[in-house]
Amino acid sequence: MALLALVIAILIERYYHGNQSVARDKLSSDNWYFSYLRFFDKSFGSKSWYQGWLKEVFEVFLPAVVVFVLFKLFDDGFIASMIMLALMVLILVHAFGPQLPSKQLQGYFNAMSNDDQQAAFEYAKTYTGKESESEEEMVKDVTDTIFYNIESQYFSVAIWFVLLGPAGALLYRMLLWQQQEDKLGVAGSKVHYAMEWLAFRLSALTYLLAGDMAHGIEHSKGQFFDLNVSGKDLLNTVAAASMGAYIRDEEGGACAPNHCAISLSQRAGVILFAVIAVASLLGWTFV
Repeated sequence: MALLALVIAILIERYYHGNQSVARDKLSSDNWYFSYLRFFDKSFGSKSWYQGWLKEVFEVFLPAVVVFVLFKLFDDGFIASMIMLALMVLILVHAFGPQLPSKQLQGYFNAMSNDDQQAAFEYAKTYTGKESESEEEMVKDVTDTIFYNIESQYFSVAIWFVLLGPAGALLYRMLLWQQQEDKLGVAGSKVHYAMEWLAFRLSALTYLLAGDMAHGIEHSKGQFFDLNVSGKDLLNTVAAASMGAYIRDEEGGACAPNHCAISLSQRAGVILFAVIAVASLLGWTFV
């Protein structure tokens, strides 16, 4: 069922990205989650017992636990299976995205092709959240952000969906929302780090297979099993190195590495989906 849910979710993704980007953004909106956080903070924020790890249980882990229990209670029978499949697809589409880098960077690529550096720097700053000091640094920052966004918005969601079911995909997305708002507590930060440490390394293997494996392995020796090397750092190292000679085959002038990063991520995504498909057929998935 995991494979079927992923196929349907990917088809929905393709439809929304091709036709209704505004509707797609609304579907991935985090408004409900932060409304949920405000409700608990308003109701129990002044209570002495509602602090520390207990607060994190309510704010981060409770929705995922509810989803996990829901799928365990209602997984028998044809009608129940169809309802659960629909919920899986809804959670997946909600946790994915919301936008592909190729769309987010359209203005940036147009500015680069027209030699409008000022506009390119502005678009890059909006996308990366960084103030680049040179064109070379800007291109690198955009490349690193492409890899991280594709990983955190798609690959990691799919991986944790396969490993822990819909609850895993939702948990990862909620942790990411809190991390982006600098609201993660101690427990949440550790869980988020662990989830990215594992998922990003699994994705890094697909980048090695999709790109220049020898170059990628050479630049990441000793890092794969190092607990102190974060998933983001490892992935950026492996993915950037795996582009290798492929950059020369990409058109785009100065921003050729950015185009190559998108192309390499697409190839890695195909490999990841193929691995998930095989694992699902062999019954190695959680759902």
